[in-house]
Amino acid sequence: MKQQKAIFLFLALILPICIFLFLKLFGKNEFAVKPLYEDTYPDKGECGNAVTLPYAIPDSVLSQLPFEGDSLVLLVFGEMDPESDNQLKRIKETLSADPLKVVQLVSSGKHRSWKNCIFFLKDPYNLVLVDRQGVIRGQYVAGDREEVDRLLTEVAIILKKY
Repeated sequence: MKQQKAIFLFLALILPICIFLFLKLFGKNEFAVKPLYEDTYPDKGECGNAVTLPYAIPDSVLSQLPFEGDSLVLLVFGEMDPESDNQLKRIKETLSADPLKVVQLVSSGKHRSWKNCIFFLKDPYNLVLVDRQGVIRGQYVAGDREEVDRLLTEVAIILKKY
């Protein structure tokens, strides 16, 4: 009976160690933010433009975005309320050292068509994160603290700073 207990105790101690070593040697601890519209079509609404998968921003729009090196661009559409302004300041302060450009676009005709037909933003979403390859990485609500927290986390994951 004592010998059987000793065997169980030995297995109870050695099994977690073996699992840990196996995962340490062969496991890969990496998070990823899946790009939007990679395998599903966006809701085009009143826009009649043809969309191919995986979706990428057209070069005519992409060339107008201020990319530097391997950076990200956060586009802000429309006017901001006080809470949205506070969250936008928080984003800028938190990510000031990161290669992220924040661009605020006014609600003109061209930018309204960009919002609806290029970036496929539906209300209440008014922030979109785009990478250098022209892929939409996320859509967010500027006035929602949880959405901004998600944005900050996803930017850290994309830049592999976790």
